[in-house]
Amino acid sequence: MDTELDIQQFFQEVASICALEQAQQEERNRKGENYNLFSILNIERYELKHSALIANLLDPKGSHGCGDAFLRAFFEIALKGTAYPFESSTPLDSRTEHYTGPIAGDTGGRIDILVKSSHYGLIIENKIYAGDQDKQLIRYDNYGKEIFGADGYLLVYLTLYGYDASKESTATKSAEEVGYLRLSYAEDILRWLEQCARLAYDKPLVRESLNQYIRTIKQLTYQDMNEENIQQIIDLAIDHPEVVATLSSKRDAIAEGIREKYIFDKLKEYADQKGWLYDDSESSYNEEEPKIRFRKEGWDGSIIISADSENKKSNYGWWMNLWIGIDSKVTGAKKLACLEKQSPEYPMGWEYLTTPNWYSAENFPAMKTSVAEEIINKLNEIIEELGVK
Repeated sequence: MDTELDIQQFFQEVASICALEQAQQEERNRKGENYNLFSILNIERYELKHSALIANLLDPKGSHGCGDAFLRAFFEIALKGTAYPFESSTPLDSRTEHYTGPIAGDTGGRIDILVKSSHYGLIIENKIYAGDQDKQLIRYDNYGKEIFGADGYLLVYLTLYGYDASKESTATKSAEEVGYLRLSYAEDILRWLEQCARLAYDKPLVRESLNQYIRTIKQLTYQDMNEENIQQIIDLAIDHPEVVATLSSKRDAIAEGIREKYIFDKLKEYADQKGWLYDDSESSYNEEEPKIRFRKEGWDGSIIISADSENKKSNYGWWMNLWIGIDSKVTGAKKLACLEKQSPEYPMGWEYLTTPNWYSAENFPAMKTSVAEEIINKLNEIIEELGVK
C-alpha cells in the first residue's frame, strides 16, 4: 500500500466532510439554531461561571424548580450509580467558593462547589483551564474528613476530559490514596445535563437554558460537529488504520508545528510591531526554567509565559499549566489589576492562560484559532496598565 497516497486520500475525504459540516453550521446560524447566550457573553471559559451554574442545578432549592431531581441525577448519571447519600427530610446547602480557612500546609482554601447536609458533603474541585494549587486536593480531602468523617463525603475532581490531578495538588499521592473521583465535562457532565433537560420537560425556560449549556460544553470539548459527520470520520479512520497510526506517532511534531506557526510566529510579529524584544530561546525542553519573554528597553522587567514548576523538566509537560505574568525585581512593585493572582516570586501578578495546555490534541483547534489572540489581548492589558510605551 502506498501510505503517502493513502494519507492524501484520507485528508481529501475528511476535508469534504468538514466542508459539509461548515455548510450545515452556516445554515443553522441562518436559522438561529446556534444562538447561545453563554457564547455571546463569552463566559464559557470562566470556571466561576460554570461552578455557579452547576451549584444551582445541584441545589434542591435552586431557581430551576425541579427540587432534588438534578442532584439525584448527578449521582445516578455523572457519578455512575453512586448511592444517593442525602435524606429527603434533611436540609441541603449548595454553595460556591466555600471558605475552609486560611491556607496552611494541608488545610484551608476555597472549595469550588460544596453540596452538604449535616452528615454528608459533596466536594467538587472544578478545573476548566486553571492549573492546580499546592496540595489543593489534599486540603479539601482533609476538610471532608474533619467535617463529615472518613465515610461522610465524596471528593470530585472535574476537568474537561477527566484528567488526573497534578502531583502538586495531591502531594504525589494517587487518586486512590487521596480518595478523589475523576469526572469529565466531555462525557460525565454532558450526559448528566442531557438527563436534566429531559427531567425539565415541563419547564421550557429551564430546558432551553440547559440545552444552550449543553451546546456550550460540546463546543468546549470539540463535540459540536454533526453526529453523522463525526461517524463518517470515524468510519474513515477505521478503514485507514495505517493513516491513524502515522498521525498518532507524529503527534509531538504536529503539536510543535502548530505552536510554532500559530502561536510563536504571531507573538513574535506582535512584539516586532510594538517595538518589544521577543525571546523564546529559553523554551527548550532541556532548560531548567524555560520561558517566553517580552522585554522593553528601558524597563526593568519582562512579561513572561511559563509553566508550573512540576512540568518544566518533563518531555512535553512544559506545555501544560501555562501562565502569563510579570518578572520584575523592582522593590515594592504593586500587583496589576489585570492579573488575577500574586505570589512572592511574582508580586506584580500572574494568571493561567485561557488555554494552558499546548500539547494535547484536544486543544489543537484553539491553538490554531484563538490562543495567540487571547495572549495578545492580555499583553495589551498588561502594557496599558504598566504604562510602558
